[in-house]
Amino acid sequence: MENKVLATVNGIEITDAILDSTIASLAPERRSYFESEYGRKQLLDQLVSVELINAFGSELGLESDPQYMAQVEQALKDIKYSFTMNKILGTITIEEDEAKEVYESHPERYQGQESIKASHILVDDENLAKDLITKISNEEISFEDAAREHSSCPSKEQGGDLGEFGRGMMVKEFEDAAFAMNEGEMTKSPVSTQFGYHIIKTTEKKGAEPQKFDDVKEEVMNKMLQDKQMEYYTKLMTELQEKFPVEYKK
Repeated sequence: MENKVLATVNGIEITDAILDSTIASLAPERRSYFESEYGRKQLLDQLVSVELINAFGSELGLESDPQYMAQVEQALKDIKYSFTMNKILGTITIEEDEAKEVYESHPERYQGQESIKASHILVDDENLAKDLITKISNEEISFEDAAREHSSCPSKEQGGDLGEFGRGMMVKEFEDAAFAMNEGEMTKSPVSTQFGYHIIKTTEKKGAEPQKFDDVKEEVMNKMLQDKQMEYYTKLMTELQEKFPVEYKK
């Protein structure tokens, strides 16, 4: 494909290839706009403006300005470092079978979250909470009906049902009590929190089952890649300090 010259500024050519590479370097959400005909024309105008300012900078004698030249030197070092790191670390890869071996060797690392389903009745009065526990235990009233009639929590409309939740999602006192019970069990005494007095019933418990490999494959491979790159980098730095002289000044 012909690398067409789109504009020339003070003898410097701006080509299709330069425009394409500039667009490719943009963030995806901006790239699509500049890929359009109008966007390409707008970007070309911007590149022309950059070259015009650069030409004026040369006219002002920036190439002899020590501060400017120091920044240019540092920028070149940064670019060289970035390209070198990409080149050496880009050769390091993790195969799927390697990741699966790690996954199978360390199942404890990939456990799902323990969760439960629970219902509760929230009241402001401890004696009322105790009375309701007695009545529910004696089957004088169902837990759901007691929730609808007495609970101050919006969950009363669902008979006190809070749905499923994991650890860290409820206040500690509530969580400790709910997770400590077996399925179908209700607290024998009110649980006090900052919100009031709770009567809690744990309706379902799910253990921390192992996650499937396909669900954590990307996580496993990314972690392995980071570890492998860091190991290589540490080893490389040791070798390079032996190869190239390094002297710290006091």
